[in-house]
Amino acid sequence: MARYIKETPRITVKFIDADTEQTILEVPDRNHTNIGDIMTAYYGDRIVQDKLKGKKLPRKILVLTVSELILVD
Repeated sequence: MARYIKETPRITVKFIDADTEQTILEVPDRNHTNIGDIMTAYYGDRIVQDKLKGKKLPRKILVLTVSELILVD
């Protein structure tokens, strides 16, 4: 029976402009124990403010965790 597996335990966190659906930035190489650090409003505010310094800030930001699963036989 086929099943999905992860090739790596690493997780990517993406910050996305909710209106345009464009990726603002990605934070790669996180894991299930330290992903919560990025999910706080304080961290999200700081990282987006720093990344977009001097540019128009999005009205809403989506913070998504991304992990790839591969179907194997």
